[in-house]
Amino acid sequence: MNYRHAYHAGNAADCMKHLALVLSLEQLRQKDRPFYCLDTHAGAGRYLLEAGAEADQVVRRLWPQRRDLAALRAWLDLLHAENPGKELRQYLGSPLLAARLLRPEDELILLDKVPAVLAELRQVVGKRPHTRFLEEDAYGFLARNAPPVPGRGLVLVDPAFEAVDEWERLAEALVAALQHWPQASFLVWYPVKIRGKISRLVKRLQAQSALESIELLWDEETGAERLIGSGLLLLRPIWGVTAALLAGLGQMAPLLAARGTWSVQLRALPQSSGASSKASTPYAGKKKL
Repeated sequence: MNYRHAYHAGNAADCMKHLALVLSLEQLRQKDRPFYCLDTHAGAGRYLLEAGAEADQVVRRLWPQRRDLAALRAWLDLLHAENPGKELRQYLGSPLLAARLLRPEDELILLDKVPAVLAELRQVVGKRPHTRFLEEDAYGFLARNAPPVPGRGLVLVDPAFEAVDEWERLAEALVAALQHWPQASFLVWYPVKIRGKISRLVKRLQAQSALESIELLWDEETGAERLIGSGLLLLRPIWGVTAALLAGLGQMAPLLAARGTWSVQLRALPQSSGASSKASTPYAGKKKL
């Protein structure tokens, strides 16, 4: 509840997860069968970027070079449609990105616990067919015994990680959803801050499903409890999305670098309790800027 969306909109975490969302939805649209997209922490959908906010150091660094960033084009073109001039003023959140990409027959389910935010979201999305706005707790919704719509779907889970028990509730809800939602793919964002909590979450999920972990790191790991990167868990990854996301992050990371270094890391984890398979992507490493 303390998260300032207008200040944080367009930061590195947003850029990473929104690129992943767009790439996933574009891939799902390749088949004729309808699908659903569930956004568990939807927010207001569109944000007027503040001067001096985090976007200045992230998405606004990408903006002048957008025509040369081919691997980011699918996402940046959606932003450009809302910002036809030279300046980037309005940033699209995940609900509006999904609404722009889904076909009329595809279902969009948007959750937010805050009534005022949900009311604003209704205005932003407008009268789109097959769209539900639900004032519900994300974890309770995920723990249900059946998916919101039969068939295939994409679930974006993007908590603010403000609650003391956030990691534990997230793990429990995802374990339940993986068991009861057999055709759903999941994108789960997490902050790279406390390795122990990340490891415990991954271990619990790995017992239910193969998964991939992709991290965009903008600072060195020192063991201190501080934010050094943005992570995504891809549960039941959609074919082709991982490669496309790594290519996009490979173009993005050098422009977002802090303290002269950047890295993109991929871990492919089988469904087991055995050792993980960790591999650096072709874009991983350090770059002096």
